[in-house]
Amino acid sequence: MTDSGTRSVVTMPALHWFFRFVYDRESAAWARRRDEPEHRDLVERTADELANVVAPPGPVADLGCGPGAHALALARRGYDVVGVDGSPRMVEVARTRARRDEVAAAFDVYDLSAPLRFADASLAGVLAILVLQHLPHPAAFLAEIRRCLRPGGHLLITAPARDSRSPTSQKPYWRLRAACYHLVPGVVRFYDTNSLPRLVEEQGLTVVECNGEPGRVSVLARA
Repeated sequence: MTDSGTRSVVTMPALHWFFRFVYDRESAAWARRRDEPEHRDLVERTADELANVVAPPGPVADLGCGPGAHALALARRGYDVVGVDGSPRMVEVARTRARRDEVAAAFDVYDLSAPLRFADASLAGVLAILVLQHLPHPAAFLAEIRRCLRPGGHLLITAPARDSRSPTSQKPYWRLRAACYHLVPGVVRFYDTNSLPRLVEEQGLTVVECNGEPGRVSVLARA
């Protein structure tokens, strides 16, 4: 863990409507970013982390999948994956990439602030990468994940931490985006190595591991 464990969550109302609008229109930028080496490496490490505790074929859900990088990485490892995102354009990018690369992963448009469409105890694993901070009711989202996970199933979730030392892409777009995250009040909720695992445990999941790094915190939890 990093020293971010001494900080508490900054409670800010996530501008849900704003991010649905913005993310639908920045799909092209996200699609380009998938080709940046540091982003590819992070995606592969994240997929490996879930693969270490969830045996294929899963099934696995990638909630807030964006352009589908994590879902596709898991599908290549033999998992039955569905990616879900509130942005139609993001989902179309993910579907296009899956067709182009001939990878069997499904993608659906769905508002993650609503109850999930998965049946009770139907999932072996869930990814939720940098989506929690935008949702109006994060506890309800985690409770839904708990409902959908099988006994012994795993959740890997990450959220942004307020850290001015966060490494960012040198490209102007991503530098501006990171600045908005950190400097504009109310844009996102920030978490740390105390607040995120506490929120996860309050919804009935058992925290297996929690890690802090510059700019983000991650929790691996078991149902």
